[in-house]
Amino acid sequence: MKNTLYLSFLLMACQTAPSIEDRGLLSFELNDSTTADFFVTQFPDYWEIENGEEVLKIAKINDDEWKVPVFNGSFNVETKGPRLTGFWVDSLRKTADDQYYRVPFTVTKDSEQPQPSQSIQGTWGVWFGSNPSESATAQMDLWTNEERVQGTIRTPTGDYRFLSGDYRGGKLKLQTFDGAHLFLVEADFVDSTWTNGVFLSGNHYQTPWIGKPARPWEATVSPEKIKAPIDSLYVRYLDEQGVTKTHSLQPDSNRVFVVDILGTWCPNCMDEIRLLQSSINQEEHDVLSVAFERPAEPNKALLRIEHYKAEMNIKWPVIWGGKADKQHAADAFPFLEKVISFPTTLFIHHDGTVYVHSGFNGPATGHHHQAEQAVFASLLRSTTFPESR
Repeated sequence: MKNTLYLSFLLMACQTAPSIEDRGLLSFELNDSTTADFFVTQFPDYWEIENGEEVLKIAKINDDEWKVPVFNGSFNVETKGPRLTGFWVDSLRKTADDQYYRVPFTVTKDSEQPQPSQSIQGTWGVWFGSNPSESATAQMDLWTNEERVQGTIRTPTGDYRFLSGDYRGGKLKLQTFDGAHLFLVEADFVDSTWTNGVFLSGNHYQTPWIGKPARPWEATVSPEKIKAPIDSLYVRYLDEQGVTKTHSLQPDSNRVFVVDILGTWCPNCMDEIRLLQSSINQEEHDVLSVAFERPAEPNKALLRIEHYKAEMNIKWPVIWGGKADKQHAADAFPFLEKVISFPTTLFIHHDGTVYVHSGFNGPATGHHHQAEQAVFASLLRSTTFPESR
């Protein structure tokens, strides 16, 4: 993450330094009275949106449109001046009336320094919905960094990435935007407990939540070990005509075949791809990504995969497995009974031993992400694998 911030600094240093007037407040309108707010610096050819510990760079297409990286969306500007208005358009998602999903936004100049947040730190178990179960379904980690509250929400299969915001007068407001996720988390803090919580995903989903102090889950990763028949080590995929074909997944005796089950619409998959890119050794590993996509038409799905592969600079093959559905993904692999989450990563031995790694703890999760890095390093070794617990 430090590298991301350093790169942003270098990009800024190559241009005229922005004045305070170039910094504004980007507000997504989630409903009539609620906004998710992010600081944004506007340059002639791109914007930089501050999303917690990362910076999201959106590039200019023309005077009225700006491109969101990786996830192929855009910011469409409708009115200009001291107050910009428009829509964030997610071109990977459609509404019930077959229109692209969109959320209104405004950008206003913000020359005043933000008020510092009160300090808060800890871990809380999180229950979503109006009928909470006995055990927490997620955990929220919070800390205060440079007068802003930062953190994330972790689940057994993935995290909500970088949350940031403020905590004042017993009230919490956190948000994240990475081009696919647009989340807002609000709650009141009473007797060490979060109450009256509201979680919003864009302008289409809202649910209550509560949080209670909790001991952090252990930062361990336990892949499932299965033994597959040698003749079942293949995947079914679709070609440019939508015809089903097969791809062998059997490695040589001194290699590991790594299969990445993903969706190009999935932020956790993006984080997992980046870890694989920093870990793969082509002399020891065969690598294949199988993408399960929202477009049903072959030309649209394959074009989306092509763009994703280029933008993520993926050097190994990426094939189309079919529609974005976990059962459909499991059916593409004869040796799998289920796919629990996107991403799922398979580490395959020549003798049919397969280690199945479900979900991903990304860089926002701190030492949980370090545990992911350690287990990936172990799973990529062809001679030594951790036993499933």
